[in-house]
Amino acid sequence: MKRPVLLSTIALAALLPLEAQAQNTESAPYHSSDTRKISKKLTSFSAKVGDSGKILTADKDNKIWMVSNPETLSGIDGRHVKVKALVDVAQSQIRIVSVTAVADEPAGIRLHDAAFRR
Repeated sequence: MKRPVLLSTIALAALLPLEAQAQNTESAPYHSSDTRKISKKLTSFSAKVGDSGKILTADKDNKIWMVSNPETLSGIDGRHVKVKALVDVAQSQIRIVSVTAVADEPAGIRLHDAAFRR
């Protein structure tokens, strides 16, 4: 009589972790938007800040990114910046970690150009 009880207890103990894991994978789509797939690696690129400070237009491919924390861009609307950010490609959204303003190079004569060297 003790042997079947022992076997059923062992079988139950072995199956409980599998059931708990299945419950976790089923409820994953219902989590908040903060847990969605965002890259864990910082991406650096240069871009132009939109007039409202809520969007960035990348210099390389002219891709438009929505900024999830626009307070980091306050005071630099319409300027070129270099950004380090966490990227969510599916939503075209970025979370800025650091930003530095890039000085726009004035058009005209550049004395350090090869044409002026001797």
